[in-house]
Amino acid sequence: MISQINKFINTIIIENRLRFTPWLLRTSTLLVLLLLFSFVFLDFVNISDLYLKYGIFALFVFFFIKNDINNYWQIRGLQHMYKEFKEINRVTEALRSTMNLDSVLDMVLKNLTRELKYERAFIFLTIEIKQKTVLRGEIGIGVLNEVLRQQVFDLNGTTGIISRTAAEMKPFIIKDAKNDHRCEQQLVELLNLNEFSAIPLIARNNVLGVLVVVADGFTKKEISEEDLTLLEIFANQSAIAIQNARFFEIIERLSFTDELTGLYNHRYFQEKLREQFIISRENCNMISMIYFDIDDFKYYNDTFGHLMGDNILNTIGVMLLSMFDEGTCAARYGGEEFAIILTGKTKAETFELAERLRKTVETYEFEYKKEIKTKTLTISLGISSSMTDDIKEPSDLIDIADNRLYTAKKSGKNIVVQG
Repeated sequence: MISQINKFINTIIIENRLRFTPWLLRTSTLLVLLLLFSFVFLDFVNISDLYLKYGIFALFVFFFIKNDINNYWQIRGLQHMYKEFKEINRVTEALRSTMNLDSVLDMVLKNLTRELKYERAFIFLTIEIKQKTVLRGEIGIGVLNEVLRQQVFDLNGTTGIISRTAAEMKPFIIKDAKNDHRCEQQLVELLNLNEFSAIPLIARNNVLGVLVVVADGFTKKEISEEDLTLLEIFANQSAIAIQNARFFEIIERLSFTDELTGLYNHRYFQEKLREQFIISRENCNMISMIYFDIDDFKYYNDTFGHLMGDNILNTIGVMLLSMFDEGTCAARYGGEEFAIILTGKTKAETFELAERLRKTVETYEFEYKKEIKTKTLTISLGISSSMTDDIKEPSDLIDIADNRLYTAKKSGKNIVVQG
């Protein structure tokens, strides 16, 4: 679509260059004709009042000059739009060059402010929170991203301008944010908004977010309907890039995560272990491991079925994700076995975390307990640490922790063995 518009505008401006510019060159021919016609006409009708005679003459002259000036500014507008379209086309090509979501968002903001000359811009994206789709601030210029991410809006809400833009899937121009009932005043104050535009980010008829663009307060240039048209085109191209980046992230994440538990898979765990082991050696940091499995897991599969077994594995995964921060590598090692890499933790701290995990699992109300109350699900754990154990290779951490897990099983299960 953009290429077709470019071709159309280019044809008008380039191929008809002599017709359209400069406007004085065009008006000179018309003025000569007008003057000749006016003199002939006024002499023919024999008007004796010179004021009336030359007033009519001046009126004709003014009419044609005004018409040509209007044409000139329309061409200037077309030239401006052509320039903007070329810029949007260039930005679109740049957006297609990366599949990293953060890079795409950063590129969108920089092009809005640097190339399209807007003062500031903010992006709100749709995310899932507690099985509900909402709009959350993601990145912006003029506010800390951590602060912006605290701004969450109901996707189906119609009271605020952010929610309304997404719900109605159409853009809005706000001239006076502080006195506009459609604007959330908390957001207006946080982002210091006055005149701005909110444009939905739509790809394949799905709303991915909302783009907020702030008018340049220094030049006092207002956001016009023509500007809004360009912003819509820019937003649509940006939305496609955002969607592609999200799809790429999903595919990439599936390559190193376990689909059932949401934890890292065995292959990624091995790569991460080698990487962390090298870093710990270079920086003289401690590295530890918790290795555990579910006690008598076959019993739960045989008694309640494999779907309930999968539910247990999934619940364990959720526990690990909630207990450990993003920097911790927690993985499903295989079957009902799990492994956790801990950097910078002493053996005592590792034991404390393992014991807390053991107690959490032991007291958790798993789904199967609704059917039977006689058996409590437990885990057995073994830990290893470069602080006290003879660790020469990354595999030594696994082997030592695995041996201690075996000792825990032999010792009655539901315990942590640290050597």
